[in-house]
Amino acid sequence: MKLKLDAATLVTVGFILVMALTLFALLADPKAKGGMEAPRDATANSPLGNQQPVAPAVAPATAVARPTPSAPVTPLPPVAVTAPMAPPAPVAAPGVPGKGPGTIKPFLNPKAKLSEGHWKGLEALPLSMELKKKLKLPMDLEGLLIDEVTLNAAEAGLLAGDVLVAVNGKPVRTLEDLVVETRRVQMAKSASMLVYRKGKMQQFMLVAKNNLGFAQVETAPMILPGEIMPHPYRGPCTQCHAIGTTGHIVPDPDGIILPPPPIRTNAVSPHKDRGPCQACHIIIR
Repeated sequence: MKLKLDAATLVTVGFILVMALTLFALLADPKAKGGMEAPRDATANSPLGNQQPVAPAVAPATAVARPTPSAPVTPLPPVAVTAPMAPPAPVAAPGVPGKGPGTIKPFLNPKAKLSEGHWKGLEALPLSMELKKKLKLPMDLEGLLIDEVTLNAAEAGLLAGDVLVAVNGKPVRTLEDLVVETRRVQMAKSASMLVYRKGKMQQFMLVAKNNLGFAQVETAPMILPGEIMPHPYRGPCTQCHAIGTTGHIVPDPDGIILPPPPIRTNAVSPHKDRGPCQACHIIIR
């Protein structure tokens, strides 16, 4: 069977062939004009054609401005480096210029009142109105309160609570008097002591092996700056006390408690019975 091709058929077949070739070319080159193109930005239709896109007038915020080669670059002034701030200087302690806390120089009042005297084992205190009231002594009684006795004073028969009125017949009303009158008898081996005890005046004889010597006196003990007053107000603290941190051992040696050492089972006790050993000691077997 033979096909008859007229002119119209030939034109149609030719047109189909052209379209097929064109479609093939478009699939092979997507950038070709007139076909399917890849997405383009807004500058694709620019009259500049294939030239590079023009940068936007406003630079992005991250862009770094650079000086043009023709403009000289002015160097920035040097930046002063600030050293780390030093710690504040210690506050000067009162009375000690230029020294820090804890270095307060002891304050010693040269006119401070004497607070106690010591002579051959007795300790004597000024008999103030406060002490008279507390001990219920006569308000017109004058002398020194003996608050402690040891050594020669104890052998002489003196007792704590006695009021020393005279030494060898000379009145003793103050600690200054005690120093003066004991100096009179310092080379002697004995001296009479007149004391007030329980409403009566009594005489005792103080005897020394070699000589009596003389009384030593002192002011009230040194107290710490700012220490709380432990007694009723008696006037300015410096009237009796020295102020400072070097007048006594802190803590008191008698108040120091050493840790109990380990002991072995059946060890001989180094002290009197104070209860079960294991309550304080580690027992080593």
